[in-house]
Formats: sequence, structure tokens, C-alpha cells
Amino acid sequence: MNFIHLNLRNYPLIVFLAICLTSIAISCEDFVEVDPPNNQLTGETIFSNATTANTAFVNIYGKLRDNALTTGGLAGLPYLMGLYTDELELFNQNLQQQEFYSNNVTPSNFLIQNLWNESYNLIYATNTIIKGVENSNSLSLEDRERFLGEAYFTRAFIHFYLVNSFGTIPYIKTTDFLINKNVTRDDIGSVYQNIIDDLILSRSLLSQNENTSITNLRPNQFTASALLSRVYLYTEQWQLALNESEALIANSNYTLNTDTEQVFFKTSNETIWQYDSGQSSSNTLDAQTYIFTSSPPPNSALAPNLVNSFEPNDQRFTDWLGSVSAGTDIWYYPFKYKLNTVTSATQECTIVFRLAEFYLIAAEANAQLGAISNGLNRLNAIRTRANLEPVTSTNTNSLLNAIYRERKIELFTEMSHRFFDLKRTGRIDEQLSQIKPNWQSTDKLLPLPESELILNTNLLPQNDGY
Repeated sequence: MNFIHLNLRNYPLIVFLAICLTSIAISCEDFVEVDPPNNQLTGETIFSNATTANTAFVNIYGKLRDNALTTGGLAGLPYLMGLYTDELELFNQNLQQQEFYSNNVTPSNFLIQNLWNESYNLIYATNTIIKGVENSNSLSLEDRERFLGEAYFTRAFIHFYLVNSFGTIPYIKTTDFLINKNVTRDDIGSVYQNIIDDLILSRSLLSQNENTSITNLRPNQFTASALLSRVYLYTEQWQLALNESEALIANSNYTLNTDTEQVFFKTSNETIWQYDSGQSSSNTLDAQTYIFTSSPPPNSALAPNLVNSFEPNDQRFTDWLGSVSAGTDIWYYPFKYKLNTVTSATQECTIVFRLAEFYLIAAEANAQLGAISNGLNRLNAIRTRANLEPVTSTNTNSLLNAIYRERKIELFTEMSHRFFDLKRTGRIDEQLSQIKPNWQSTDKLLPLPESELILNTNLLPQNDGY
């Protein structure tokens, strides 16, 4: 697979905005189609009205969907960290992916460079929007707040994935090239505080009913709360994580699907935020990545460790796993997204946040706070939907272990949850050293791209183990 890298950090504002407008060659479903203006583009022109300013967001979300770190394709963290942990088994001979599967990632790995470069390009793009909107004299107050709210959320969202993948990283808040070319890495606590600050600001600017004419394709106030809930969980601020997750559960806009087969449809009531498909007939890259119809698997299959973790009668095994057999051999693949071809209209979009995660966050936060009964209630809502018997744990440790098992099954191959969960709960060495021959404790972090360390020596030292 070939990737095209464009280092937007080195582009002035006007060039970036021109690229944003002209790079969208296809229409984006449910968004207003915008033709590039015929006259010369200027920053003032771009941010003179909501229609043209909106185009920059369409570009950013399209990149996150197609080629940046949260893509459902082969270059995204969900796939790569599925290989890296215990979710996926690799069958192809792609050397870049083999490094992830064998836990032997090198700093020169192109996929590492792509994750890093695409992320910081989009952070630069987001900061460009913030600067342009703040300097605009033409946008209405409502539009200004909406665009700034989305931009602060997006900046926090990308940094969240970077810090959990690479550890200490620069938190970039400016478009000033002279500053950015010499940035240093911020400690993890500072990165998380910046993420929290951006999310709180984002939530204050976004409305509760942002873009109600589309199906959760743009972040709104509740999307900011969703990421904030996850961040509070990761930073062990249990009460705050509980508050945010319970607010989402109580929100009438979102409800758990009672049928697991309905969870990943575009119209699912469980979805808090999903990516636009890009075209009205397209579905997800996830389905194209995971579904196969012949044996042996051409690319990857679900790892036996994951397949064997399902309890008997778990409805998710039936609804979320597909299989191909040859003789006595059988291979399973993720079948959450079922449409790997075009359809008359989009039926599935890649889901970034869905309500089930926040039931499990509420369960975990309650357990950590000693509210066992409340934790069981939230956990068992997920198990009951999956046709499983309720958990009846009576102490914190057993309840937490049950929640971790449930997260492994409920969230498999989604948005790198497994890798992040193993890290944040301190179980990664114990679990992966048993099944990954090359696993080392330093593998908890990916290496920084070698090319970036050469360009900016302030990013040194490289992460341990590389």
C-alpha cells in the first residue's frame, strides 16, 4: 500500500486552505457541496461565511476516516494495534505490518511515520481553523462558536491518540512555523491537562443538537463529553469519569440497541459520533479491511485468543464474527461492519464513539469508587443485551476483572481500545508476554519516527527500547 505524505506544517495559511478546498474531489454525504471559488483564495475569504469554512472540517474528518490514525483501513491504529496486541493474526507478508505483529517496530517503519505525520498535519490544520475563525469579522457568533468548538475537540481528539501511542509528545497550539519546528515533548500529565482544557472549552462552545439534520456525523457537545469521560477514566479521575458517562447514559438522544445486529448501522441510536462515508453509496473501510471470503485469509483474521474469550451463547459471537472454513480449519473475522461494497445508499459509517463504551466506563468508575451495585448494574446492561447471565461480583477486584473482560469482547477492533486498556490498567506485560514471543515491557510505547528526530533534535531522546 502506498501513502502520500504532505507536510502541511510547513505551508502558510493560504496554501493550506487552498488545499482543503481543492482536495475534496468527491461530495461528502449530508454535507453541503462547495465548489472552489474561481478568484484567488485568501484567509479572509475562506472564513467569510460558514459554507466555505465548513470545507476545512470536511477535509479533516475525511483524512481521519481515510488515512490518519483513526482510519478503519490498514494504516490505522485500530488495525495495527489489533496486530500488535492479541486481537488479530497476520497472514500476509507486508514487512511494515509484520513489524507490528511481531512487536518489533522500527523507528523507520513507514506506518509509524504516517501515523505521526498525518496527525500533526491535521493538528496544524485545526490550529489554522482556530486562527482563521478567531480573526474573522464575517462569521456569525453562532458559527464562530460552532467552528471553534469542533476545532478544540478535534485538537484534543488527535492528541489523545498520540499520547496513548507515543507517550510524551508535543502539544501543538499554534501555526507559527518558527515555534513548531523546535518544539519539545510535553510530559504525559501536561498533555492530558491540555486535552481536558480543550474539551471543556469545546463543550462550552458546541450546542447539544449540533447538525441535527445529519446522523451524528459532526461532533457536538455530547461528543466532547464522551472523550472527556474517557480521558477522566484514563487519568483515574473516577468521579469525573462517572459524572460524564452517566450524563451520556441519561441523555435521551442515545439509547442502547437491544439487538446487537443493529449496533453498527448508520441509523443506530447508540452512536454518538461517526465519520461521514464520503460518498452516498460508500460504506466503511473497516469492512473492506476485515472481511474475507476465501481461505487462507489474504490479510488477517481474528486471533484465537480473542475468539476463545467469548462465553457460550454470547450473541455478539453470532452477530459480530464472520467465518470462512476449509476442511477442518476455520478462520474468523470482525463482522461488526458487514458491507464491504457500495450500496444504493450508505448504510454503515465508521463509529468513533458509541454508548456501550460509557456504560462500561460508568461500571469501572463505580467499581473504583466502591459502588459495587451501581457498577454491576451498568456492566450487566451490556451483558444482558448480549444474552449473557449477569455478573454477581461482590468485591472491587472481581468486578473490575469482569469489566475488563467485557471491554475486550464488546470493543474488539474498535479504535485501539484493547491496546489502550491493557496499558492503562497495568496488565499489558502480563497478558501479552504469554502470547507474543518478542514482547518487551518497553513495547508499551511506539517509537517516534526516525525522520522527525533528525529534523528536530529537541524531540530526543527516542523512547526506551528503540
